[in-house]
Order: sequence, then structure tokens, then C-alpha cells
Amino acid sequence: MRRSVVAGLIVVALASVALAFDVALDYVDDITALGEQCYVRAIKLEIVERAGENGSEETILEGTLELADGHHVVRIGSGSTGARLWVDLDGAGELAQMEWERILTDGTFLANVRLTLAYGGNRSPYRLFLMWNPFLPTVVTFCRNSYREGALDLPGRAVRVAIIDADTDGRYDALGGGVLLIDVDGDGELLATGDSHERFFLDEAFNVDGASYRVEAVAKSGDSMRVEESPEPVAPKVPLLPGFAAPSFAAVDAFGESLSLEEFRGRIVVLDFWAGWCAPCVAELPTLRRVVAEFGDERVVVLGINLDRDVDAFRAAVAEHGIDWPQIYDGSGGPIGNLYRIAGIPMTYVINADGVIVARGLRGERLLDVVAEELRPTAEGGQEE
Repeated sequence: MRRSVVAGLIVVALASVALAFDVALDYVDDITALGEQCYVRAIKLEIVERAGENGSEETILEGTLELADGHHVVRIGSGSTGARLWVDLDGAGELAQMEWERILTDGTFLANVRLTLAYGGNRSPYRLFLMWNPFLPTVVTFCRNSYREGALDLPGRAVRVAIIDADTDGRYDALGGGVLLIDVDGDGELLATGDSHERFFLDEAFNVDGASYRVEAVAKSGDSMRVEESPEPVAPKVPLLPGFAAPSFAAVDAFGESLSLEEFRGRIVVLDFWAGWCAPCVAELPTLRRVVAEFGDERVVVLGINLDRDVDAFRAAVAEHGIDWPQIYDGSGGPIGNLYRIAGIPMTYVINADGVIVARGLRGERLLDVVAEELRPTAEGGQEE
């Protein structure tokens, strides 16, 4: 009897131990293939010297990048003949002259710099974009251009994962300052857009194949991380891509009437996320007005989801611009905006009669063309009958 009780306790104890997975992460030298947006940081430059030869004067400016556990001096020579760049690539104190990769349309000089960062007694590569504009000469801006990638061996399959030093401090171990990408749909690709169903914060629980997990720790250099089962289940993120069902919602419109996305099934829906303070959103209102005028019968509905900061601002914007199509006030950080993971506005979704997303992020004539194209099979089908 006593032996069976002990055995039972062992079984319970084993069952309470969460599965854990150690993931080795390789350095990837270029983040641009992911399309990941850049979090820009800045350092101040001080004038350290004024020099000249052959009648030309050059101002020498210096500042220090503090990345990981090291310090990397940046020196820029600015003169009538252009700009020169030197960087301490490994934090050892020696400056290497670098070439600017290109000059942007606003006059900003851009360099792609490969550094070697210190992590305690270890060293690891780290690449970043370095940007300097002669119209603001005492500031250098920079952001990371590298990341870490590996495979998370979960029960049933290996999942491609990547981590990004989102706050560009050269360290990956602060979970609140990093981004995690997970190939949850198994297509071999990592979708890094702000509203992606495969993008998470490092301290955010995630769902893969119906099971929930959480990153417990990441090495400072980013070369490894530990993932454990999450004690609290989380729902998977719904894909917001063409071909997937549009997430459904119910709300009260501007007139106090209850409505839901489901009730528009059988009609094409143009879902428009906007706000009165958003100039590009206001600029798109004539396009939406044309959708209503040209297609807005029983076949098409434009539904505005307003993200203004308060109801009064929403009502004022509707009145000022004479908006007469259905509107829902969702507010900043509202449930519908969160459901669709809105990271920027204006944002539109074209949803077909079956409730499936057919296009997103369209403006102007392209939006009108897609709505017309989506209607065309219905119209032709009616003629054939």
C-alpha cells in the first residue's frame, strides 16, 4: 500500500514537470530578407578636431556605441569633399575606415557595419545599419541588421524559429526587448510583419499545433534559448492573410445598433480601420465614398472601424467628413483593432461573400479594382442564369 502511494506521488510529480527544449541559434548576417522594421537608436557626436589641408576644412566628430558589454567608437570626418567614417569594430580601441554603402534621398549617409561584440568572456558577430545626415551632424542613428535562427524540436515536428534584438542594444537576454518569430503554419517561411500570426514578443506565450509554450531564457549573445511548456493555455493567432477566414466580431455601431461581421455574409465587406487624426486615412475617404456610390447596394458594404482617442473625436470626424456608411467606434487599443492586430492606419481588408480575406492594405484605384474584380464572377453568374 505504501509503495503504491509513493509510486502515485512520483507519477504526479513527473506529470507536473513541464517539457523543456533547448534551442541552438545560428547567427544570420542580414535581416532585410525578413522585411523586419528597424528600431532606430541614436548617439550624440562631439566635435573633437578641426583639420584642413589644401584649403579644405574637415570637422572630426566622435561618439560611442554601447552594445552588449562593450564600447565602440564612431568617428566621422565632415568636410566640403564629403564624409568619411571610422568605426572601432571589435571594441579594442582601433578604428577602421569604412565605406558608406549609399546616400539616401534625404541626404543621409548609410553604412552596413559588421561588429564583434563582447559578452563577458565570449565574443559574437553583430551587424547594424549606421546612418548620419550632414544636416544634423552631431547625431548618428543605428539599428540592427542581423538576427538569430534555429529549430525548435517540438513533439511531432521541428519548427523554424528566429529571435531579433528589437531594441538594438546588442543583447538578446532581456525578454521584454526582443521579438520571436515562429513558423507556426509550417510553410518554411517566417512572416515578420507587425500583424503577423508568426510574430511574438519574447516574453509572450505562443501556441504551436494546439500546445502552449513560453521562452524562459535567452543567452545574452543570442546563441541559445530555452523554451518550456506554458502552464496557461493560449489561443493561436489567427492568420490575417488572403485566403484565410476574416476574424469575426460583434459590436455596437455609431447609432447604438448591434451588428456583427457574420451578418454581412453573402456580401463583400470593405473593412476600413481609420481615425480622424490620421491624414492618410482622411485622404482615403473619397475612395471609400466611391466604393459606396459605385458598388454599395446589396452586394457591397463599407464598414469603418474608428480608432480615435475618444468618442467625441470620432463623432466630430464623422460629421466633418460627412461619412454616411456604417461606423463602429473601437478606440485606441480597442477589441476589434486588437483582434486584427492593427499596427498602423489606414488599414483595409476586402472580405468576400464567404467571409474570406481576399486582399488587405489597399488604397485608391487598386481598392476599387479589387472590389470590382471580386464582384465580376457574381455579375457574370447572374447573366448566365
